[in-house]
Amino acid sequence: MAVLIILSRWLHVIAAILAIGGTFFMRVILPLGLAQADAASRDAVFLRCRRAFKMVIHTCVLLLLVTGAFNTWRNWDDYRLDRPLTHALWGPHMLLGLTAMVIALLLLAPRQPPKWHRTGAMINLVILFITVLLASALKYVHDQALRNHPAKTATTHPVEKLAQN
Repeated sequence: MAVLIILSRWLHVIAAILAIGGTFFMRVILPLGLAQADAASRDAVFLRCRRAFKMVIHTCVLLLLVTGAFNTWRNWDDYRLDRPLTHALWGPHMLLGLTAMVIALLLLAPRQPPKWHRTGAMINLVILFITVLLASALKYVHDQALRNHPAKTATTHPVEKLAQN
């Protein structure tokens, strides 16, 4: 079980890194690099990069949904140790994460980017940054709740403790 817990957390973090990094690249870096190219080349390169990015995002969405569900199921009893705070962080984390997924899928669904793709990508980037902030706070509160409940940590297997950190 410890291997599955660690693998799930790792895949969740990797998927988030790829989604945020890819969105940042597509919205900030690529347009700067393409500014010097002629219009035909710029459009062709952008569409090629967008197609590859779409495949990455689809994989990330799948991984985030599967590992997020598993991680939530695994930690739900721990979240009850400090219910008001953990649920106040978990709920918005889930809502913003799902919102970011929907925006990304809507932006990448058509063959040609929608007119609002630049604004949508920037909004999505901000949503993704806030989602990671909430996840970081949730992890901290989760760890504090476990430290404040010695009976809970005393029954946790040492390898599972490692996986929780």
